[in-house]
Amino acid sequence: MTSLTANPRVSYVVATYNRPDDLSDAIDSILEQEYDPLEIVVISNSTDETGTLFADGGRFDRECIHYHEFPGRMGVPEARNVGFEHASGDILVTIDDDAVLEDPGATDEIVAQFRAHSDVGILAFQSRNYYTDEVIPKEIPDPPNVGMDGTDEFRAAYFIGVGNAIRRSALVSAGGYPASFVYGFEEMDLSFRVLDAGYDILYTPAIVVSHKQSPAGRRPDRETQERLAGNRIKLAFRNLPWRYVVFTTLIWSVYAVVLTRRPGSLLRIFRRLFTDRDELLGDRRVIHPATIRRIKSRKTMLFCWWYGPHPGRFIGPNGDPRRLLWEAKGT
Repeated sequence: MTSLTANPRVSYVVATYNRPDDLSDAIDSILEQEYDPLEIVVISNSTDETGTLFADGGRFDRECIHYHEFPGRMGVPEARNVGFEHASGDILVTIDDDAVLEDPGATDEIVAQFRAHSDVGILAFQSRNYYTDEVIPKEIPDPPNVGMDGTDEFRAAYFIGVGNAIRRSALVSAGGYPASFVYGFEEMDLSFRVLDAGYDILYTPAIVVSHKQSPAGRRPDRETQERLAGNRIKLAFRNLPWRYVVFTTLIWSVYAVVLTRRPGSLLRIFRRLFTDRDELLGDRRVIHPATIRRIKSRKTMLFCWWYGPHPGRFIGPNGDPRRLLWEAKGT
């Protein structure tokens, strides 16, 4: 594990698409941070006036802010990878462009947590609803014990992209986000590889982001559901033994048809998988059995030979059937 320097640089990476008002709030919350040195890297595919905020004389024309605009629509995983390449920090923090940091001391807490836990490669933040201040269960990792809530700190099997911090050395070891995922479960794919590199993931409720969950720029529900199901299969294909790939493909194919109520959705999912077949085969790197055992011990993602929510999450005394809908909606 790589230890931090005496005063590590922290880079905030924000991917954005046509949300200038929300983005402004997000950046304001970062600029309110008390920690130094700090930089902000914005990766934009925007087609509106977002760029004017960062132009000479604009609201965010500051030395610590680096704005990069690219044509077309990358998707969040690719945009974040590009942001990491442009960032210079030892610690890389990402928040959604419609989320804000609640505490000006959040960055100090991030650095302190990484210092206190040299084996931790990723910190997962607590996500709260911007308007109600309630914890958003589907935007925090599943705890190892079903009865735990979002206020408990725990070692997690994955993190959620709405707010997190990654140690640079862990990202280098894991290789970044899978760019082909476009939308959904890219964080879980990176989690597998970070855990397999020997790092751990810590859920830290002391660090809070408030998420507005803006509908702007979201994909249609059916396409979202198709991509989420397809990415579940991709994730198994890229990282897990073949028995997991077979069972995951079977279960999530059925799930996709039930969710969308359209058999044509399954055809579109498999068409995308076929198109990406060479990349998937080239990127396939099966995680070690010890990593699988560690993930299973946390009773979250791997159960028997399939990849999905542990049955205890939606059945039993502490289960919540709505957990299945959380899977469908994504983040």
